[in-house]
Amino acid sequence: MKDPIKIMLLGLSIMIVSLFIQNISRWEPSSSSSLVQIIFAVGFMTTLVGFFYKKSEEN
Repeated sequence: MKDPIKIMLLGLSIMIVSLFIQNISRWEPSSSSSLVQIIFAVGFMTTLVGFFYKKSEEN
């Protein structure tokens, strides 16, 4: 996983999955909003790591 684009795509896919889980959990009585927020934050951080990894690799 040394390609920064792959790291960024992994982060974006994690964020999309967390949004999908959030939409599904609306229909169920038990809400897992804190878990969804944690998953979304992990995806966002992964995307940022991929972005800055790309910038540091260019220099």
